[in-house]
Amino acid sequence: MKTALVYSDKYLEHNPGMGHPERPERLKAIVNGLKRFSLWSSPEIRIVEPRPAERDDIALVHDPDYISLVEKMSALERPIDGDTPTKKNTFELALLAAGGSIKAGELVMSGEFKNAFALVRPPGHHACRNHGGGFCYFNNIAVMIERLKRDFRLKRIFVLDFDAHHGNGTQEIFYADPSVLYMSLHQHPLTLYPGTGFPDEIGEDKGRGFKVNVPLEPGSGDIEYGEVMREIFVPICEKFRPELFAVSAGFDAHFDDPLTGLRLSTEAYGWLTTMVITQAEKFCEGKVVFLLEGGYDLEALAGGVVYVVRAMLGERFHPPEERTRLKLIDELKMLLSEKWSL
Repeated sequence: MKTALVYSDKYLEHNPGMGHPERPERLKAIVNGLKRFSLWSSPEIRIVEPRPAERDDIALVHDPDYISLVEKMSALERPIDGDTPTKKNTFELALLAAGGSIKAGELVMSGEFKNAFALVRPPGHHACRNHGGGFCYFNNIAVMIERLKRDFRLKRIFVLDFDAHHGNGTQEIFYADPSVLYMSLHQHPLTLYPGTGFPDEIGEDKGRGFKVNVPLEPGSGDIEYGEVMREIFVPICEKFRPELFAVSAGFDAHFDDPLTGLRLSTEAYGWLTTMVITQAEKFCEGKVVFLLEGGYDLEALAGGVVYVVRAMLGERFHPPEERTRLKLIDELKMLLSEKWSL
């Protein structure tokens, strides 16, 4: 078997409330989309049931007092912030989401599967060390990475985050850590939550140069993303030589998404995945773990995930041949030049 999909029906029990964008129907749409394309039952895919993360796993990246706060607020059904409500089962389900992410990473690093997609809820990339927000409670991808670093002695992990919102939590947790190269393609922070992810946020101390932020203007789409991936992603992979790729897979940069202003096509998620897998095959035997983040138009979300899974199974998709010249790329190369020659 090549691909694992980590999934539990319990993830559908996470229900922030009527009208909230991060609703159970998101995951239902994904599963139905995969079934419609006969991927859910493909002999090349195994559906794997997750187990909850332990409290000690969460404490690898979050302050103990914050973990206790999430537990307390969940019991009281009080919100983490205005966008991040809790119910009595929120703490339990946030542990299960982090646990599903760990499981996906373990399946890949053990060699049992070449790649894996953790179809988890609630999402995680906005959760910082001592506070949550943006629909996120615990930082699933950060928890997974720290467990894998400990258990498999990983020293170079490349995190690509293509959610339309900057993963401020992931960046904060690893800001001084040179073992994690975090690259985010997101809508410009002056136009979208959480207001972080400017080009000059490149890390600090030993982690300086290991954080790469690509803020794209509203209206940016396949051509701009293709240029950034060719000009920044591929060259920096060749310099960093990752032992694992981890992808915060958000699908809200799609042109139909109601919360953002980016213009990615559905097929773009196929070629973004193809570009990641190509680099993974070059440097780490194809080891890639995808974790579900955002995406709020149900049809676009399901279609995007279908393209990702098709690429994980070996189909190859290609970015548009049309090129553009973004001043942002020159700015990024200059900012990163003290660490990388791109």
